[in-house]
Amino acid sequence: MKIYTAPLAGITDYSFRKILEKFSPDLIFTEMINARLFSEGDKDTLELLKCDNRNITGVQVFGSREEDITNSFLKLEDMGFNRINLNMGCPQPKIIKTGAGCGLLPRREFIDNLLYNLKSKLKNTTKISIKIRIGYKEFHNPEIYLDLANKYNLDFICVHGRNQEQMYNGIANWDILKGLSHIKRNIDFIGNGDLIQAKNIPDIIEGANIDGIMLARGIIGNPYLIPQTREILSEGDIKTKPSFEEVKSTLLEHFNLLSEHKGEIAASMEINKFIKPYFHYFNNSNLTPILSEIIIEKDFSKKRNLIKSL
Repeated sequence: MKIYTAPLAGITDYSFRKILEKFSPDLIFTEMINARLFSEGDKDTLELLKCDNRNITGVQVFGSREEDITNSFLKLEDMGFNRINLNMGCPQPKIIKTGAGCGLLPRREFIDNLLYNLKSKLKNTTKISIKIRIGYKEFHNPEIYLDLANKYNLDFICVHGRNQEQMYNGIANWDILKGLSHIKRNIDFIGNGDLIQAKNIPDIIEGANIDGIMLARGIIGNPYLIPQTREILSEGDIKTKPSFEEVKSTLLEHFNLLSEHKGEIAASMEINKFIKPYFHYFNNSNLTPILSEIIIEKDFSKKRNLIKSL
């Protein structure tokens, strides 16, 4: 079973991906990039693509214009990226307003033409994939994109089991995913949605004819989810159970990477979203106020010392 990590805005930056690499997922995605800005050479967008190992790093592109998307794929190929994904599943209104993300789902003919052009212009060694949601407004037939993925022999199709209106709320509909997964195909089917705790994943995906899963929110501050998922799916048991010191060491490494990459001020702010998730294994009434104290501390050195003293 392949284990991919999803593109998460504000989460899967260079620093966190360096942490994720240590836990050996089969594919790690950068943060999602804007096709128009990237094709125009936007410096902030280029910064999102910083990585040391393009062989295990995928890039997801969002956009609504064929020219922008095509230029982005070609430019990424020139940069050495060979796993490129088209986002057709982002539910955020600001993305859909531009016609991107879920806004692409009703545009079957556009996607058909786009994939044809991409396959004709990119090298055979560059692998294209798509990520979709199961529905958006009047669109409720995701199987058409499984057909297109087969038609163009894509690398994989990743299906998230929610419709756009659900955003990230409610329960992902794995019954629909399971039905789609049993349609005859010649490509990989990757399932996504509600894969938060390793112990629950076997029950969630039971009966699905999938080649892999994509972990998303569950990896925030929890890279251990990767080996835990692999263990429970292959051996039926979770062996990776990090100690308090191991978690603290990983957090400190992450914090230092952020400082090296973005500077101490940015690191002191950006690490905050990870601190409590890192220690979710040890939730107790005594630890919570200490972590809150660390989060509100703005000085980098003081913050690091507080973490070290845990």
